[in-house]
Amino acid sequence: MSHRITPRLAVAALALLGAGVVHGQTVSAVTNPNNWTFSNAGQIAVPGMTSASFFNAAGRRFIVTFAAECAVDAPAGNTIAWTDVDIVVLRPNDTTAATLAPTNGSGDAFCAANGTAGFDGWESNSITAVGGTNLPAGTYRILVRARLNGGATGGWFGERALVVAR
Repeated sequence: MSHRITPRLAVAALALLGAGVVHGQTVSAVTNPNNWTFSNAGQIAVPGMTSASFFNAAGRRFIVTFAAECAVDAPAGNTIAWTDVDIVVLRPNDTTAATLAPTNGSGDAFCAANGTAGFDGWESNSITAVGGTNLPAGTYRILVRARLNGGATGGWFGERALVVAR
């Protein structure tokens, strides 16, 4: 039995698909293809991972996704070292308006050591957070910060991207 898709059948199929599709809008997107390593024990801004300014109505939701290749350096045998990231909402004066869950604090591991010394065991990871619902109307930017934890001596991020959508 032969199956042939006629133009009429194709239009009907597209109409059915369109009925359930939710369309999003990209508010800002930035990428950085360059490798970056850090050894700062505190929180540090990830280079190139700050969005353009965007206006957000009071209580309007936005969705932020950060993705990167990554690795963690720690002494040999340390399998509990990790780097976490915080997705931070900035006001126009660069003060923090919010840090989006689940990224607030150091408890969320973005990338972890594998027990061997050096930056091996590369991974490609991402995290998505939802913000805006508790913010007043205003202009904001999104910034990604990283931090070393659990005895990590260095972090490495390769190709990375930050996308803000509604």
